[in-house]
Amino acid sequence: MMRLREILFLFSIPVVAFALPWSDDMRDQPSIKAQETTVDTHENSVPVTGEEPLPAPVNTSELVRARLKAGEMSNPVPKSGASVNRGKQLYDIHCAVCHGDHGEGDGPVGKKFVPDPMNLTLDYVQIQPDGQLFYTISHGSIAMPGYRDSIGIRDRWHLINYIKAALGLKRQ
Repeated sequence: MMRLREILFLFSIPVVAFALPWSDDMRDQPSIKAQETTVDTHENSVPVTGEEPLPAPVNTSELVRARLKAGEMSNPVPKSGASVNRGKQLYDIHCAVCHGDHGEGDGPVGKKFVPDPMNLTLDYVQIQPDGQLFYTISHGSIAMPGYRDSIGIRDRWHLINYIKAALGLKRQ
């Protein structure tokens, strides 16, 4: 009986070994190599290059000058309920962690920074021209990172509408 088991075992080894070619599975699978096809992008994708209205600053003094110059830009997105709602969605995703739920610079991540994030309800922020805020959101400030590669151009204007409409009410 033992002899029969040993013989059956010996005959089954080659079948298993050839049934699962483990060394070739990854090599022989269908795949697409990099740059073989184009990838369709969604219409709401954030473009990395293209229509960006303002160039990035190369140093701090240029940042300040360019921000003041950007104040001449006007907001092309009308301040409507839909725009403010879209701005709130963006604020909750990108800004609240530092600036806080109510824009007072007291977000959970922002508490770790020195200096503290800007209180967006202050007159200093609320009286700035929309173009100036657009520039700050796009290219950042001394401690704040820029969001031009994360937030689309039109969405940045929605965000400004929210900051001015909803957070501006807090100062009254």
